[in-house]
Amino acid sequence: MHRTHKPVRKCHGCGLNLGDRCAVYEYPHDQWHNGRNCPGYKNEAMLREYLEYQAKHPPKEAKVRRQEAQKLRATESHHQGLPIPGRTRPATPRR
Repeated sequence: MHRTHKPVRKCHGCGLNLGDRCAVYEYPHDQWHNGRNCPGYKNEAMLREYLEYQAKHPPKEAKVRRQEAQKLRATESHHQGLPIPGRTRPATPRR
């Protein structure tokens, strides 16, 4: 079986589910094997411990500024003007 770090459907609603990975377990699928419940699913103690750890180790300022700048750049229109109507992709430059 292909092992993935992405949480399974049963992880929906858990505070430890970060969308593309689990905050605690490397392979969340293994925690649900054979129908048993994941020990971290809606576990308030584990969630509180994870949030305390996150509070002690905030992200670096440079990383946060870079991410905010990129979010602003993504909302700007193209720097060369508006795309040509009817064209689905940008024109390729001639050689």
